Amino acid sequence: MIVDLNLAGKNVIVVGGGIEGVRKVKGLLGQNCKITVISERLNSYLEELAQQNKIEIVKMKIKDANILDKYKNIFLVLAATDNKELNRKIVERGRSMMSFVYAADDPPVSDFSYASIINIEGIMQVAISTSGKSPIMARRLRIKAERILRRTIKQSDIENTKLQEFARMAARIKIKTVIERKRFLYSIIKDKTIQNLINENKIDEAKVAALERLNHWSDLKK
Repeated sequence: MIVDLNLAGKNVIVVGGGIEGVRKVKGLLGQNCKITVISERLNSYLEELAQQNKIEIVKMKIKDANILDKYKNIFLVLAATDNKELNRKIVERGRSMMSFVYAADDPPVSDFSYASIINIEGIMQVAISTSGKSPIMARRLRIKAERILRRTIKQSDIENTKLQEFARMAARIKIKTVIERKRFLYSIIKDKTIQNLINENKIDEAKVAALERLNHWSDLKK
């Protein structure tokens, strides 16, 4: 089962600052979570992220899983050292602290496997997973699928997605039932005036039209 974890506002710890650690940090950027990297050695990329206040760095020698003990409310622990035994101990300690855990070199002991993600403008995300069986094949298939998706998904699809989020938040106040809100949101996609505004890149005007439709929804549905 592929899930999209909501990491906003959560504490995430990456243990290890090598190639795998960097990969995990890159995947976390943009998730609005607090990222702490614990590592004895750090490359210039991670140090630059720290200078930009995008991550917090704890530079120390990792001897055992006790490094996690001083942290509270850890949502996710990613063990990415070059020591498999140490990674397993970190995973076990993280799990005992009720955190989600992942070992970069030991998927069977992890709570989840990493999917290969196609990310289009930070709005559309498509995941390809082999359930940890072959990350290499997942990446190869992602490259093939991404070429097709980038030709298929248009800018209007991206803008419609943004508009749907805007309209859904507004509809929560005006429309009480989930079923009726869904009908309203579908009506925006079918509204030719709104869709023409999106195709003409008149996004603000499309939002105004959506709000007008919402304000008159009780009359329109009759």
